[in-house]
Amino acid sequence: MHEAVLALIAEGGSESLSMKEISARSGVHEATLYRRWRDVDTVILDAATTRVVHDNPIQDTGSLRGDLRAWAAYAAAEIAHPAGFALFEALIRAKLISDDDDADATRRRERARAYLEHRSAHLQEAIDRARERGEPAPPLSAVLDGVLAPLYLRAVFGYRRTDEDVEMLIDRVLSDHS
Repeated sequence: MHEAVLALIAEGGSESLSMKEISARSGVHEATLYRRWRDVDTVILDAATTRVVHDNPIQDTGSLRGDLRAWAAYAAAEIAHPAGFALFEALIRAKLISDDDDADATRRRERARAYLEHRSAHLQEAIDRARERGEPAPPLSAVLDGVLAPLYLRAVFGYRRTDEDVEMLIDRVLSDHS
């Protein structure tokens, strides 16, 4: 089902994606999709977060610079891809846009929070490894603000390619905290 959702997003975006299309592509009965995920936003969030978590553990390259380079290169490529951008949109809808207090909205917010906590914990592990090796390392918030935030701004506003000058972003964060 996850592969079907991501393929459909890659082909036509997430805006008009329907449970019927997901059912037809995945072979999972539509009633099962509704019973398990309730709505398309939840399906997208589940498929995209599962993919990113499993496809991109933060590598231990032996240096924080190398770890951040590998992580940022993957993040930049993902954000530029329709499925990766759909994850961003699903996280925004789950965390910011939805004021609903129903069970489905609460589940989406919990899934988004769990994903963000999981990814942050992996990045924190890379930072902790660097400190254990004696490398100066910035706090997690500096990496998120200095590397990840610009990548998302580039994707949202399209003023630069997401992968452009990633090394410069990493260098700036590392030099500010050395």
